[in-house]
Amino acid sequence: MMRLRAKQFLGAVVLSILAVPVWAHTDSIAVHSDGATTIGGTQLKTGDYQLKVKDNATELQVTQNGKVVAQVPVQWVQLSDKPAVTAVVMDNDKIVEVDFGGKTAAVKIPTS
Repeated sequence: MMRLRAKQFLGAVVLSILAVPVWAHTDSIAVHSDGATTIGGTQLKTGDYQLKVKDNATELQVTQNGKVVAQVPVQWVQLSDKPAVTAVVMDNDKIVEVDFGGKTAAVKIPTS
């Protein structure tokens, strides 16, 4: 009886560990490109895009009309204050950071 409970417990722990990525939250923000906008070295054509990143992920997805058009490496950084809203930080026409409303974590995007 004790071995059965130990196996059931172990099975539940393994399933919990495997399910963690499913529970990861995805943050996103809509952006519009005028055709001059770049992100991580990719130039975005004129149009509307979604920038999506899962908690603690190492890549941000750029989607347009539900299709992934770019995957950009990111580095998580800590902000001193929680921004009120999610916002894109630009340097000239380059997207260099995404700050998430209500969180002290943001993603920095390399400018290559």
